[in-house]
Amino acid sequence: MYVCICKGITDKQIQEAVTSRNTNNPKEILKALGIGSDCGTCVEDAVNTLLEQSSRTPMEMKDSSNNS
Repeated sequence: MYVCICKGITDKQIQEAVTSRNTNNPKEILKALGIGSDCGTCVEDAVNTLLEQSSRTPMEMKDSSNNS
């Protein structure tokens, strides 16, 4: 699902960014992906996506992305 239309960022890309950076820090992930740098409408959805992912470890996220 698209989270940021301006940048074309999906929830899977957010998940991959968390896994590859081994962090759940919202500011780091949003900045790295450029989320919220245009219209800003997506920031709340992006943070909610990060919060949903934060209850899972990066290894669990990596394992689930391999099953998709």
